[in-house]
Formats: sequence, C-alpha cells, structure tokens
Amino acid sequence: MLESTAFSVHLAIDRHPLTVTPDTPVSEAIVLMSQIKSSCAIVVEADKILGIFTERDVVKLTAQSGDREIEPFTQAFSQQPISALMTPRPFILQEAHLPNLVNLLDLLRQKQIRHLPIVDPDEKLLGTITYQSIREIIQPADWMRLRRVVEVMNPKVITASPSASVFELATLMNIHRVSCVAIAQNRPRDDAKRTSELPPLPIPIGIVTERDILQLQALELNLRKLTAADVMSSPLLLVQPTDCLWTAHRLMREYRVRRLIVADEGDALQGIITQTSLLQGCTPIEIDAAIAALQGLVEERTTELQQANEQLRREILERQHTEAALRLSQARLAGVLDSADDAIISIDETHRIQLFNQGAEKIFGYSAAEVMGQPLDLLLPENLRQKHRQYIENFRYTPEVSRTMGTRSHVFGRRKDGSQFPAEASISKLEVGSERLFTVILRDITTRVEAQEALQLQLERERVMSAMRDRIRSSLNLQEILNTTVAEVRQFLNTDRVIIYRFYPDWSGKIVVESCSNGAREILNLTILDPCFGETHAQLYKKGRLKATADIYTEPISPCHRNLLTQFQVKANLVVPILLNEDLQAHSEEDWVENSSGNNNQLWGLLIAHHCQGPRQWQNWETEFLQQLATQVAIAIQQSTLFEQLQAANQELHRLASLDGLTQVANRRCFDEFFNHEWRREAQDPLSLILCDIDYFKPYNDTYGHQAGDECLQRVAAALRECINPKIELIARYGGEEFAAVLPNTDLKNALELAERIRTQVAALQIPHTKSPVSPYITMSVGVATLIPTPETTPAQLIANADEALYVAKAGGRNRVVCA
Repeated sequence: MLESTAFSVHLAIDRHPLTVTPDTPVSEAIVLMSQIKSSCAIVVEADKILGIFTERDVVKLTAQSGDREIEPFTQAFSQQPISALMTPRPFILQEAHLPNLVNLLDLLRQKQIRHLPIVDPDEKLLGTITYQSIREIIQPADWMRLRRVVEVMNPKVITASPSASVFELATLMNIHRVSCVAIAQNRPRDDAKRTSELPPLPIPIGIVTERDILQLQALELNLRKLTAADVMSSPLLLVQPTDCLWTAHRLMREYRVRRLIVADEGDALQGIITQTSLLQGCTPIEIDAAIAALQGLVEERTTELQQANEQLRREILERQHTEAALRLSQARLAGVLDSADDAIISIDETHRIQLFNQGAEKIFGYSAAEVMGQPLDLLLPENLRQKHRQYIENFRYTPEVSRTMGTRSHVFGRRKDGSQFPAEASISKLEVGSERLFTVILRDITTRVEAQEALQLQLERERVMSAMRDRIRSSLNLQEILNTTVAEVRQFLNTDRVIIYRFYPDWSGKIVVESCSNGAREILNLTILDPCFGETHAQLYKKGRLKATADIYTEPISPCHRNLLTQFQVKANLVVPILLNEDLQAHSEEDWVENSSGNNNQLWGLLIAHHCQGPRQWQNWETEFLQQLATQVAIAIQQSTLFEQLQAANQELHRLASLDGLTQVANRRCFDEFFNHEWRREAQDPLSLILCDIDYFKPYNDTYGHQAGDECLQRVAAALRECINPKIELIARYGGEEFAAVLPNTDLKNALELAERIRTQVAALQIPHTKSPVSPYITMSVGVATLIPTPETTPAQLIANADEALYVAKAGGRNRVVCA
C-alpha cells in the first residue's frame, strides 16, 4: 500500500516566478514567457504586485486582434505596456496564512484562478502557487489507484478540424474559456442501421494549447495561415475512462504535459483530464484513512491465514509416505481448522471435496457431511464454474506451490440457499504420493465490499452536494442551477423522473423544472391543482414533513392523489419540501439548516422523485440526500430572489439619478454621460446637438409665479419628448429653462427639420405669455450644430457650436432656428 505524503504546501511555492515591470512591452513579456515556459508573468513595481498576465490573456488578445494581418502580433503590441492589458490587483495570499492542501485546492476552485501569488507580511512577492507546482511535488496516494478517469474528466471538449486556422482555434479558446482545443476527425459509426440517426464519431488526432498560441505569437507567425494540422501536438497521449488516476498522473509526469485526451477502446473522443481536474479528484483525508484501515485489516487476516496454510502444508508434507500418516496429520489439524473463521476446503484432482471445516459450514450453510465427496461446483455460481475449473487446471501445471490472497481479484461463492457472496481466496497444492491435493482458504468479504460500496456512494453524494454548492456560489442563474440539480438527482437515484414543483397562493402549482428518462411522460410547465392538497398538508410540509411512498396502490393515500399520480405513470415517489426561511436571508448555511423547521418557513415548493417502472423501497440515505439538496435549492432560490431585488433597486436608483425631478426628462448628468458615450463611439457618423431656450422665461415667472413656471417647463418637456425617438435619441434639461437634444447618426439637414418641429410643437401649446415681445404665447429659440467625431474634434467644440447658434437665434429676434 502506498503511503500518503507528509505534504507541506510551502513546498509548492515557485520561488523564482517570471516578473516584469509595468512599462514592459506586451510583446517582450510574451517572448519571455515562451522562452522560460512560464504560464504567467507577475507585474511588480517597488516589490509590490500590480497585476498578472497569463497565457489565457495571450489567447484572448489573439482572438481580439483578428484584423491585424499586415503586421506581426508581437510588433502590434511592441509599444503597448503590459500594465494596460494585465489583470489588475490579483488575489494574493501571505505565506504565513497558507491553508492545508485540501483547503488550498478549494480556494483555487472558489476564486476560479490558476495562479496564486504568495507574499510576505509586507506584501512583497515571494513566489507563486499553481496547479502545476502542486502536482510536481505531490506524491501519489491510495485515492489515485481507487478513482477512475471517468470520475474527474470533463466530457465537454471543444474540438476543431485539422484544416482550421490557429486564429480560429484561439477564438474558440477565448469564447469557451478553455485552455486547449482537441483536433479531431469524424469517423462513421459501424452500425449501418443507426448511421443516419447518430452523428459520426470524433476521433482525436492532436491537440493545441494556450502555450502553443503563446509560442507561435512569440515567433511572430501568421496565425491565419497556419492550420491546426501544422502546429498540433501529435501523436496524442490517450487514456481510457476506466483507467485509474494514477495512470493519468504517471503519464503527465513522464511526458511533462498538463492534460490528456480521454478516448474509449475504439479511440472515440470521450473527454479531457487536466492537472486541475486531477487535483480536484483528491479524496478527503478521512477517506484515505478508512481505506488504510480496511487494507490493514485485510493484511492482518491474510497473514494469519497464510500462516495457517503454511502450517497445513508442512503437516501434510511430513506425512506424505502413508495414508495413515496423512489421516493422523488431518486429525491433529482438525482443531486448528475448525477454530478458523475462514473456510478451508481441500479438493482432489477430480475437483471433489475432501476437507470442509466449520468455517466453511458457517459461510456456505452446508454441513461437512452434505458436501464431502461432492464436486466443488456445488459451492460456485453456475456461470463461474468453468472459469474456476480452468484456473485450478492452469495452477496445477505451474511451478508455484501457492498463491496468496490479493494476487487475483475477488471471486464469488454460492451458499446453500442459492445466494452469492464475494470472497478472497488463497490456494496451495500438495503432492501426497501419486495424488495431488488443492487446498483453498476462502474469506467472506461481503462486509468489506458493502463498506467500500457505501464509501463510494458517500463520495458520490458529497460530489453532487459539493457541485451544487459550487454552482450556488458561482452563479445566480436560478433556472440553470435547478435544471442541473434535477438532472443529477435523477441520474444519481437512478429513477425515472425528478421535478421541482412551485406553489401558487391557492396551493395549486406549476412544474418549473423536470428531468425524465426516455420512457417517462414529460410534464414540464404543467399547472396542477391537487384537490386533496390544502392548508392542512401545507402546514405539515412547512414543518419539514418528508413523504416516501413505496407503492401508491398499497400505501394509505387519498384516492384523488392516487389518481393524480396514476396520470403521470408514477408507481412510487419521494417528496421533500423546499422551505424559504424569511428570518435567515443574510445568514450562513449552518443557520439555515438549523432553523429549517422554524415557524417562519415559507413553503416555496416540493422536490419530488418519481419512480414509474414499479414499486420502490426508498432508502434512508436517499431521503436524507434529497432533503440536503432541497436545502441547497432553497439557498439558491433565496440568493436569486435577493439578487433580483437588488437589481430592481439599482435600476430604480439609476432611473432616479438620471431624471430631472421637475420635468421627468434626462438631467444634466445623464446628458453628459449619453453625449460623451456617443462621441467616443467613433463610428464616423454625424452627431447633432440641439440647444433650446424658452424665450423671456424670467418675465414669465415674474408675471405668473414660479408654480406656473414649473408647470410651463413640464409641458414644454413633454412636447419635446414627443418629437424624438427615445430608443436612440435623448432629450435632457440642460439648465434652468434650457433643454438639449442629442441626435446620434443624424446629419445637419435632418437635425434642422427636428429643431423646427420642436419649435412649432412648443408654439402649438399656446401657453399664454403676455410679457413676451415676440408672441402672446410661449416660444423657443433653437441652436443646431453637427460634427463627425474625429481625433481632431472634441465634444466641447460641438457644444460650443450649438451654443453659438442659440446665441445668434436669440440675437436675431428669438422664436427661430439657427444652425452653426
């Protein structure tokens, strides 16, 4: 058995990372990363970390620089400092605060980072920790031999054809945020009948990684002309889904690679396993300790049985000359054999039983008298009898005297009642005159196998629960979380349908998410009113009631509820409530679980598993598992609700901050933001600005009062709003009685037409103004200006032109439109 490493995470620190200054050109940093094979560069100044630049940034730049075909990539970025493109203020950690290995890996997963800068108490850079540096020093332990590639591989692999350009590969990596693209060729399926129904099989032939993109850019090659076939790593290192993690670990270390393609026996693409996923497959320490304890028990019992077997062999050899001596030896050993808990069975060359101790009687259920002289097949499952006979015959002609437990996988025995059980066995052979005897020491390992299966089940439950927690922490997309949850629960429980049912206030409800097998009826979005479900049942579920029905036709449920389940083909179901606790919206998950049965629970819905193939006896762990998931779903719902409320509040705050309180059109701040945004677009389209001023508004206020003045401003603002297209244009209160209209992609002719429409629309309001020298009604003077934003022009120039035009309109008699 391998021993776990006395692992110190401090050994995983790379004390000599690549560092650059903020003014280092991007092209120089890329060349340095390529030369020393570094996956990142730390940007420092005066021993302080300012940012980080990684291979993924290079791929992102490659995908975004598709129009740069004239000059090489590195030349295009030779004048741009790395400070402009780095990731600023990366997450850092002091060396003194480094957690243990399991927590460190969990931290990397939570932060979704692959490079962790390590600093001293003064935040001076000491080194970096990456998945690569961890993997380089970690020693393989038992979990690597127990876990399979399929358990940690990522089945979603981004693929491309050999003829795709390297630029297209970089674009794929950037879009899907992956570190590599598998190059694959399609092969038709062998089954001619299903060829038209299923897509061809992708066969991986190579791989292109982020590091390849970085090195090609450092060499200043044209990524649009290079194809995947020119640069891909080939031939590939492949592993199969059934290989253990130790095999993948060994290949990565031997060939110094960071990822392996997973393919089935026919070389069809199944997934990809990386150093990240390899480390994420780590088993908790207590699981390793449990396995070690089980293995220790096996070794201890094996030693005892080997000693008994050796003693038996010596006794038989000493009395090989006469049959009487052999019987005497068997009598002396009878006490030892009968005191053993394991089965000790001897057979002759015809495979007939000659010895059957009390341990064998207890294990198999036969008495010695019933089996003596009977063929060994009596104790073997029918489908394994020929295989066992062949094994003994092969062993008969080998030079080996014995084979101890553990040299082959476990076998199966058959009890008197017909039941089968797993066992470990050692075998030895002994020459007695002209006869050859075979002695088997067999141990029933049913308890150990059940413990291992329970351990694997617990690991899978923890995996599903951990994945659920990770999704809640990393996403606020409630629909995505719920869909993935029901899909994983259905697969894990191996049932026909899993749904989440949400209640309405009248206790009717709707099925909001569903995962069902091919043979099950789909009921997604179905609205259901169960007449048997009312306030009484709701109160029970609010208090945490769990309902496990093994058979709807035999258990005491109401006829109307049974009829409802029959419509959905349900034979058995498991129901747990989804409870939202209104007092714990901002508290921890531990508080949530502790108070899940309180009086302030809101019954949001139900998490339900349907079994349609027949009755099913639900296990306690299945109920507990579904209840734990319901708690996680409740947390996800609460978080999503809070997020939606926060978004709505933010939108309302933004609306209030952008509107003029009196006129309900955009305020000056909103005008500045919109105007500057349209100017910065640099779309080479004309941008027009209209400035409007109510003529002689001060005398109007003096004559009619400020309340009438406010009403006048409100009516004018409403008239201006009707003149523009609010989806692309903006009306704002510019100041006092002045208004402004920003008109993107509008030339001077159209701007003048809109300005005249504004002037006439205001005049048509016929708001009395007896003190106006130009009209008995409220009028407006309007200034119009148009510019095409260029590096040689400024926003202030357009505002000044419009303001000058407005001044000319006022000076020319008012109630008119003038353009700059």
